[in-house]
Amino acid sequence: MGWVEQYLGISFHPGPMLVFGVFVLFGVLGGIIANRISWLPTISGFMALGFLIGPHGLSLVTRGMLHDSAVLTTIAMGLILYKLGCALHPKEMLYSRSLILMALFEVFLCFGIIFYIIRVAGFSMLHAWIVAAIAISSSPAVLVHVAAEMRAKGPVTDRAKSLIAINNFLSFMLFSMAIPYAIGKSGGIAVTNAVAYTVYRFAGAFAAGFLIAWISVRLARMLKPQDEHYRFSIVIGSITLTLGICRMLGFSALLAPLVLGSATRWFETSRHNLSRVTLGEGGDLFFIILFVFAGAKLNPAMVISAGLLPVLLVMARVGGKALGVYAAAKLDQKAEKPRVLSISLLLMPMASMALGLVLTASRIVPDMAREISAVIIAMIAILETIGPIATKEAFLLSGEAGLENEAP
Repeated sequence: MGWVEQYLGISFHPGPMLVFGVFVLFGVLGGIIANRISWLPTISGFMALGFLIGPHGLSLVTRGMLHDSAVLTTIAMGLILYKLGCALHPKEMLYSRSLILMALFEVFLCFGIIFYIIRVAGFSMLHAWIVAAIAISSSPAVLVHVAAEMRAKGPVTDRAKSLIAINNFLSFMLFSMAIPYAIGKSGGIAVTNAVAYTVYRFAGAFAAGFLIAWISVRLARMLKPQDEHYRFSIVIGSITLTLGICRMLGFSALLAPLVLGSATRWFETSRHNLSRVTLGEGGDLFFIILFVFAGAKLNPAMVISAGLLPVLLVMARVGGKALGVYAAAKLDQKAEKPRVLSISLLLMPMASMALGLVLTASRIVPDMAREISAVIIAMIAILETIGPIATKEAFLLSGEAGLENEAP
């Protein structure tokens, strides 16, 4: 077989390009099937076909192929986090009392309830902290894609985007606070060095996001009217450059794109709005890749082995966030039932951010991660399944579906 590979240039090793093509075509098929079912979002179709071709289905895509193609999902997730960051202007966030109040209520109620349940289940305080920190995160990809699919626009959609951005930022913060102690407990390095490492990853992500945002906005200001089509290229280039810097220097690739989007909106002027660049039809590629990959990673055996604890945690997470949203809206005298319920449902999905934090924990503190990964991954599997459907219902309930293209 060696002479065939050497002289004919044939490689029997399936690389990322082959996986990319398989994911896209099967994902499109899943989307077409989902569109035939009125209540089913296309995301569910992407994931179902991903599971079918994945290592726990027909095994057309193996674990090794998924591992080799992880860069595809990294770029897709970076773009989605960037778009979410663009929805959050730092100054507007700080001056919005109702937004801060709602975010703090739903995050810390959810965190506290899950922390308590994990402790009662027999885990240590450190394990409980890490699980609760990961569980407060929400999926930006589900919200962004379903909103685009249903052409949803309005105050509920905007509030949900801002809350999810804050959720993920606080999730990363609380997770990062626990990692130094987890490293110290595992006997790897001293706690002081672990703290320094965590600060390095955190500060580096902020620095990379702000620097690339400043550069991209400066570049956009050089564009003339006939150069406007380059804005999309600037956005993609800034995201991939940020992710490349994070990979090279060990910064957090989950935080940096979020910072990049928020900083871009802060630095830009109304003349060249990079934060308003639309993805067009090509944007579907990123969502297809991300959710077909997520479906292929689903492992039913792991969900079953985790028992009933993930189910209880999912119920606690949904209830904690809903209670927090309601309490904050009540204090702010804006507790309209459809609005509160819609926002609560939009916060339900939990996927890529949580999975990214689990993978980070697996790399840094593998012994501890093994004890909690089954629980978190089972939660992700449940919420990835019901989350897109809940998101679609939330947009219908809010009355904001189909408003994006309507004249003001």
